[in-house]
Amino acid sequence: MFKHPHIVRTERGGIVVVAPVGEFDISSVEMLRSTFLDATSETNNKVVVDLSATTFLDSMALGTMLGVSRRVNGWGGWVRVAAPQPNVRKVLRITGLDKVFALYDTLDQAVAHQELDHIQPDQLTGA
Repeated sequence: MFKHPHIVRTERGGIVVVAPVGEFDISSVEMLRSTFLDATSETNNKVVVDLSATTFLDSMALGTMLGVSRRVNGWGGWVRVAAPQPNVRKVLRITGLDKVFALYDTLDQAVAHQELDHIQPDQLTGA
């Protein structure tokens, strides 16, 4: 059964979570772009894109993800990618975007990594 693409937007621990569901191509990329624009700001500049329910991303959708990354990086934030399905992970690898975005196997891992942002380097080494 075909489902129209849609986006679930939530927040976890001060991190914006954007979860595109379905296929995102030229016909649905504006929905993705507007969600990112509405969800991010100078104070909401940490984003996890949960791709666990995303079955396809075309170049326009990938470009939209790059655009939001540039935007939030300018505000001192970041974009992380969580749980891409194998075919989507392959597209990220082929395009080199797996080197641009921090990839996590699960949403929980991507969100939990936030805790490391508040730990000083000497706390990690025990020095």
